[in-house]
Amino acid sequence: MTSAIRPRLLILHQMPSQFIRPLERVFDLDYKDTSVPVTREQILSRIRANPPDAMLFPGGIKIDKEVLSTAGDKLKMLATFSVGYNHIDLKECQKRGISIGYTPGVLTNGVADLGVALLLATSRRISEAMKKARNGEWGKSSDIMWMCGKPLANSTIGIVGLGQIGLAIARRLQAFSIQQILYSGTREKQFDSEDDKKLFKFVQFEKLLNQSDFVIIACALNEKTENMFNKQAFEQMKNDAILINIARGGIVDQEALYDALKKGQIQAAGLDVTTPEPLPLDHPLLTLENCTIFPHIGSADESARHQMAQVCVDNLLNFFSGKPMVHQLKIDNL
Repeated sequence: MTSAIRPRLLILHQMPSQFIRPLERVFDLDYKDTSVPVTREQILSRIRANPPDAMLFPGGIKIDKEVLSTAGDKLKMLATFSVGYNHIDLKECQKRGISIGYTPGVLTNGVADLGVALLLATSRRISEAMKKARNGEWGKSSDIMWMCGKPLANSTIGIVGLGQIGLAIARRLQAFSIQQILYSGTREKQFDSEDDKKLFKFVQFEKLLNQSDFVIIACALNEKTENMFNKQAFEQMKNDAILINIARGGIVDQEALYDALKKGQIQAAGLDVTTPEPLPLDHPLLTLENCTIFPHIGSADESARHQMAQVCVDNLLNFFSGKPMVHQLKIDNL
């Protein structure tokens, strides 16, 4: 008796072996156990050589019409190792009837922790201070204001996008004796406690920019938010305001940000996300001491990454056994 043909799975990033083993039992794997990033041409070449039934990939890999067309009609399911999905051509997937699994809900704590760390690193000039300690500048100034940063106590925090991650950041910042949290977004949130009703205030984007000492970007990247932080936005911010972006690089016009930081239109910026990623070593933002840049490590804690991997595995196994995915992206109403 001929055994059933196993579905083929193309995996485009390295994963711990405990997550590969359950996939090996079900799929014919196209997997390379290496940390070297795969190039676009390598992706296309592997797809042409062995068209997959499913693909597992990180958020940094663009799945566009060319990739989907190369895969052809055999491709039925995508499993993205990410919460965001702006790297996937959703309309093309809808047209081809391709289902998409993703990993929402498991990154909240990790990204919120990193958001606070980035805010503190930027406001207290941590990167700049570390350089001075290592290059011999420590003790060379009698200025009592040497290496002073901006305090969080009694400040107004503005959060653009008060979803799960934005709210988790806000909760953590309450411990720093902040005065008020302004937020903007698609709708006003409902809070039960009187303390929350006093602390959180829903405002229009422009008012948030005008009044916030710290502005934290925690919204999704879409047509409405792309380049939302542009020249006009920076002109509306306080001169001593600090911008933090832990969402997506495309929400910020980086040329306008560079100009705003260089001219002192805003005090500083902290970025965990950029466009492109990684940021080229000759990018102007990397020359500025008042711009702290992390290499997109918001979800880089062991627990979060393991949970993401497990969700991806479960999404794949469930889909090919006829069960509902743990987290399936709804694209029917695009």
